Formats: sequence, structure tokens, C-alpha cells
Amino acid sequence: MSAIGRRLVSVLKELRNAATARLEVLAGTGEGQTIFCCNVCGRMAKVDKTRLTREEPSCRCGSSVRLRAIVHLLTMGLFGRSLAIRDIPERHDIVGIDMSGAAIYAGRLARRLGYTNTYLHREPRLDITAPGAEWLSRCDFVISSDVFEHVAPPVSVAFDNVLRLLKPGGLLVLTVPWAKDGETIEHFLELADYRLERRGADRVLVGRAPDGRIREYGNLIFHGGEGETLEMRVFSESGILGELARAGFGDIRIHAEPCEEFGILWKQPWSLPITARRPPA
Repeated sequence: MSAIGRRLVSVLKELRNAATARLEVLAGTGEGQTIFCCNVCGRMAKVDKTRLTREEPSCRCGSSVRLRAIVHLLTMGLFGRSLAIRDIPERHDIVGIDMSGAAIYAGRLARRLGYTNTYLHREPRLDITAPGAEWLSRCDFVISSDVFEHVAPPVSVAFDNVLRLLKPGGLLVLTVPWAKDGETIEHFLELADYRLERRGADRVLVGRAPDGRIREYGNLIFHGGEGETLEMRVFSESGILGELARAGFGDIRIHAEPCEEFGILWKQPWSLPITARRPPA
């Protein structure tokens, strides 16, 4: 099939999906259901309210409350109002980076803004513990969604460096899992460098402590896979707010407010998205 033919098939599928979603909306909602416009794909969606959770996909495109909240807070921070991606003005002069951002919104954002999705192990590459000089003070915005819980200790280096990526006044949109109470729990506080090894059916972390001793850690927690998704810590609310303030961020806000128009509702007071800014020069 030619490129034009593949594109035509893709367009027809999009039209079919949009028509199906529209017919479902016109049919009205039942008890416990809600209708919203997905700010990622632009389609109308009708779902049970129980599906509006942080991680569960609640639109045909696969977006969850967390992913729609990223778009909501990014557009609020850049344009002063919440916009679906399709309604973002083409502003490729507004430059920003994401850290392994979700594929369902990354390509769409790149068509509207000067957006670059970066990765730890392939190009375009960004290691937040040691970012290249080409990224520093370049960004009007940075998105980091569920990344900082996987960064090797000390995580304070990552907070310092994300500030360095931003221009004065630049916006950080940040999500991590965090607990409402207590202090941040570091699983591998003494870790200097490490590798993952297989012990039968289990995975263990083998690391070198600052005094040179080799230590092994079992009962590891992985988020959605292995390797770079290893959970290094569980943040607390006070811990993450403290790290942002210590690094020099201002205008730090936790966002518990709903945006029902775009299917954003928060059922728990923890692991909410956060925005912060590098102070103006």
C-alpha cells in the first residue's frame, strides 16, 4: 500500500472512531457516567466515573487522568487557559522537553510547539543527573511525568538540573507518585553505583556503598517493567515540595482542582500533579 493509501486508511479510521464516539455521546449518559472531551485526541468520550483514575485509560486514544492533566497544566501555564492539543496555537518558538513522555501525546505536541521528547538510552538523549550543555537554560517548559522516583540517588541532583534546563520564568510540569504524610523513603540510601542481576527467578540490585562495600538488595519494585523503571524511592508531599524549594523553584503548586470538561477528576489527595517555575531573572 502506498503512503497516500495508508494515510487515507488512517484518516478513515479516525473519522469512524469520531463518529462512533459522537453517537455514544448523543445517546446520553447513564447513572454513574460522565461525558468529556479528551484534550489529547480531541474526541468526545463517555465513561463510567469509576474509570477516571490516575492511570486507567479512559479514552479510546489511551489517555488517563494523569496524561490529560499534563496537557491541561501545560496549556494553563503557557497560555493562561486550558486547551486541547488540537487548539494549541502553532508556536514552535515555545521550546520545551519531556522526559520519556507518553507516545499518545508526544507527537501531537511536537506538531504545535517546539517540543522534544527525550530519552535516557537513545537519541534525543537526556540524563537528568548530568544534562548536556546544549539543554541548559533553553526551555520554556519541562515535563517530567513519573520519572523522578526512578532516578538514582541523590535525587536532589535531578531537581537542581531540571531548574538549570529552564529559562527564567520557565514552567515545570511534574508528576510522581507521592504519599500525603511522612517523609520521603529512599530504598537505596547508600547506593553509589549499581547493576541489576538475576538470582534464579528474582532480580537483585548489587551496589557499591560509599565506603567501598558491596551490598545486595532484594524485594525490588518495578513500575511497568524492569531496568530504568526500578523504584528508587517513595516521595512524600513534604519531601517533594522541599526538594523543589531547595533547588530554587518558586510558584510551587499542587493541583487538586478538577477540570471536568477534559475528564480530569482526582479521587485521592495524593500523587497529584505539581507545577513550579524557575524564578524570573
